[in-house]
Amino acid sequence: MQIKAVKTFLWVLLVSIIFMAIYVYGFVVKANGDNVEHIHVSWLIWQNKIPYKDFFQHHHPLVWYVFSPFTALMINNINIFAIFNSISILTLGLIVLVLANILKECNVTKAERLIFASVVMSAYSILYSADYRPDIFMVLFLFLGIKYLFKHISTQKLNDLVISFLCFFIGFSCSQKIVFNLVIVLGFVIYYLYKNKITKENFFISTILPIMLLSTYFVYLQINDSLVIFLKSNYLFNTEIPTIFGNRRIVFPPFEYYDFYLFVPIGFISSVYFLIKGKNIEKFLSILYLEELVLRLFYFSVFLHYNFLLLLLSIVLSLMLFARIKNIEKVYVIVGIIYICFAIFYSYKNTYLIEKNRSKTYYEYAFQNTTPCDYVINGYYSVYNLKAKDPGYYSILLGQIDILAEKQKIRNRDNLNALVLKYKPKIIFGGIYWDTYWEQRNKSIIAHVIDRNILETYYDRTYLKDIYVLKKEYQKQNCMYSNNKWEYVD
Repeated sequence: MQIKAVKTFLWVLLVSIIFMAIYVYGFVVKANGDNVEHIHVSWLIWQNKIPYKDFFQHHHPLVWYVFSPFTALMINNINIFAIFNSISILTLGLIVLVLANILKECNVTKAERLIFASVVMSAYSILYSADYRPDIFMVLFLFLGIKYLFKHISTQKLNDLVISFLCFFIGFSCSQKIVFNLVIVLGFVIYYLYKNKITKENFFISTILPIMLLSTYFVYLQINDSLVIFLKSNYLFNTEIPTIFGNRRIVFPPFEYYDFYLFVPIGFISSVYFLIKGKNIEKFLSILYLEELVLRLFYFSVFLHYNFLLLLLSIVLSLMLFARIKNIEKVYVIVGIIYICFAIFYSYKNTYLIEKNRSKTYYEYAFQNTTPCDYVINGYYSVYNLKAKDPGYYSILLGQIDILAEKQKIRNRDNLNALVLKYKPKIIFGGIYWDTYWEQRNKSIIAHVIDRNILETYYDRTYLKDIYVLKKEYQKQNCMYSNNKWEYVD
């Protein structure tokens, strides 16, 4: 009866944490550049824009297509940022569910799995990395693929391998970053082929659907003259991004992200242990962890969200190691509950209390003062255009993205002054767009700047730093949708 009461309490705790996470990291934290960017791209796709051809992007496109109808439905709802962030928190919950299922196969008890789920859903570093972007969906399908791959090893059922390979493909369609992880998957698949745990027949049958889907999309891109740009943008371009940051491309999170510094070292100890004494699934997760650790230490980790998968794997491996210690489940549960209470209080103090008093942001200002008929030019290092049009091919991180893409011969950077004169964007950034490459090397080189005469003639300064709004006499009225496009009728 006592054990049942503890498990009931842990379930109530977990559900409460999920609701708190949705409220704080969905409705209180709200928008940032990444979620605005990807919602905006879904909106462009709803308007029949073709990624890579009509606008620049360097991510795989599945998430944009899936969410484009929902984006269109919510495009005029001020809560759109909160709702999409909440979707990401719920997706994190699904990831935790899949990982808990994997932990069950590793003989982790139900109470320990509930503690694991609560630790992840209250983790400060993870929640700050779990806003709406393709990566979180990629991670979900990566772990689903892993789950069904090892299920096939046990059952030898063809359906499990088909589902596994399809999940890996869906993850790949969300983000090209999964390619690094699929190298580990491929290594294990080759090993199991060699050991006859996967038959050649089942392997080839399971590859048919992913190959057909990928080929179909490549044909679509080729028909729309965007296949070469797709390949350049997602691979050549992304490979070169770390060079922008030079010696600063490896940046450890600030110490306020305490859980990173707690679980990553324990994860390393756990990975070494399981490589020696673990089951196959434990060895796999350990190698995946070590791969992520090497990538973050030696390749690219300039932003916290790049450590998202590493943090998840660290917590998983840490829990599996603690679960191996016999007769400590009660101690584990008590310590776990104390830690979770601390994590909740930490997020309350360092997120909720700070974010609830935040003043109006660029995102909210642009949302409230633009329509789908307007044009907007995003700011330097800030993305706030959700539903307005982009006057140029490039719209994000001007001074970084467009300069690198120009070097990769994807397309020349836009002439912002010419675009302003032609389209009269409703909102523009009137400050200097610095060349990020040289900025990271302590040199101030201008990439773009709006001519002061243009600003003085057509724009008024807003209360937001370097943000200008089109003067009333140049603004148009009555935004209407007709002939498959948004236009002003006056």
